[in-house]
Amino acid sequence: MKTRNKFIAMALIAIMGIALIGCGGNDDSPQEKPKKQPDTLRTLTFGTDCKVTISSDDKFTASEWNTLCDNVVTAINSKSSTGIESFSTIFASNQNATVVLGNNFTHNWEVKSSEFRTVYIKTTSINTVNFTEIIEYMEADYPGHNE
Repeated sequence: MKTRNKFIAMALIAIMGIALIGCGGNDDSPQEKPKKQPDTLRTLTFGTDCKVTISSDDKFTASEWNTLCDNVVTAINSKSSTGIESFSTIFASNQNATVVLGNNFTHNWEVKSSEFRTVYIKTTSINTVNFTEIIEYMEADYPGHNE
């Protein structure tokens, strides 16, 4: 009888072990690895043929990148309604306006000297930066930043 009980106990332990392995941890589905995403041209909702190119040297999954690009477009579109004509000027299709995103930038945003129509924005700051201020610096091609 004891041998039979030991056998049953061992069988139950083996079954539970197999069940645990089957239920978790061993996911064979491929996980997308973050990689450098291609520059993305997005159309804006104001002006005539207004566009922005969004780029980054950081690595993101395609889903993360699409969300970041959507956030940039939403932020720009929402500030364009402030009535400042510069938005249409900066983002006109022939101006090649670019937003460069980065995870580890020093400033929340920065317009650098001699990088006409380009702004660098920390990814965590997309929804909080003042695009009206950024546009003023981009239009004047004047270096500036915000902590």
